[in-house]
Amino acid sequence: MRRAIRRLLTTLVIVILLLGGAAWWLLSYIAPDDQLDMSYEPIDVKAKAMDMVKKRKPELVLTESDINHLIKMHLQGKYAASGNDGNGDGAIELAKDVRLDGALFELEEGRLVAHMNVTYKDRIPAVLDAVYRLERRDSNIALRPQSLSVKDIGLPLHLLETMIIPIDLPLQDMVKVRDVQFQKDQIKVLLKLELGL
Repeated sequence: MRRAIRRLLTTLVIVILLLGGAAWWLLSYIAPDDQLDMSYEPIDVKAKAMDMVKKRKPELVLTESDINHLIKMHLQGKYAASGNDGNGDGAIELAKDVRLDGALFELEEGRLVAHMNVTYKDRIPAVLDAVYRLERRDSNIALRPQSLSVKDIGLPLHLLETMIIPIDLPLQDMVKVRDVQFQKDQIKVLLKLELGL
């Protein structure tokens, strides 16, 4: 009887150690490799557009850095407007128990790859990778979700929503977006001037 109890306890300890080791491995696997933040420099699209008008070149070029700042600015504004401004360090609560701590956005032709550091229930840090298809929607850029994963572990796509990033043009009644070209490391917005005479 003692031998059976001893074997049972030994087996129980081994199972607990294996489960603890597996949990530790999983947490270290999904943890972010890079320190990202939500800081951004305000991008004045109107000033860029006015500069374009002065140069008489009907195109507005948004670099990968500009897009990074525009998306972070949009996210901060969107969640601050909804009464959710994170915890004061730039982090944003995206959903119940999920906080966005930092992000980096990379442009590829027709796609945007988002690397996001998140924290679940204030305890479990993880890195999410999302891929969005870039589309023009009127005078805005739409980010349509294509995939979502934690490292190589796929997650359901319904966890993401389409984001609309506004291109805030000056004199919108006179300056219209003619076309948007999604290039490797920039987005080129071709404009046309409409003078109602």
